[in-house]
Amino acid sequence: MTDFEQALLFSEYLSTANLVFSNYMAVTFAMLTASYFLAHRMGGWVAALFLLLYTVGAMLSGSGVLFAFTDFFNLGVHIHEQASQNPGALGWLGPAGPGGAAMASMPMMVGIMLLVSYVGSIGFFFVVRHNRILAEGKPDARDDPAADEAAE
Repeated sequence: MTDFEQALLFSEYLSTANLVFSNYMAVTFAMLTASYFLAHRMGGWVAALFLLLYTVGAMLSGSGVLFAFTDFFNLGVHIHEQASQNPGALGWLGPAGPGGAAMASMPMMVGIMLLVSYVGSIGFFFVVRHNRILAEGKPDARDDPAADEAAE
């Protein structure tokens, strides 16, 4: 494979990984939005079904992100190894330089990021649900200046 083909392949992997990551973020933000507006209105079974469907969607799109970025990082490591053995025209490409060796540890970082965003979105669901259910029947503090003063 020529240097040009490797650079083009690297760019295509990055574009694909970013597209898959955008899909994951869309699923996550849809979960956060639905949680904010609907979590307190869901019954127990509906909330469980909602969380199950979100978990399946997050796992599918999250695994796509992890696999796409792992391929991207592995290609970067390959380019780095090849450029260190035979310096060519790829000197301008990031992985060909000294930072390319660090790309091997990046899939772990992506996996941790996915796990934290998943756990955070599930936690957000329960916090919003708990707070809004507790607030039902009480006047909204934003509409009641006396409640603001009492809270201070």
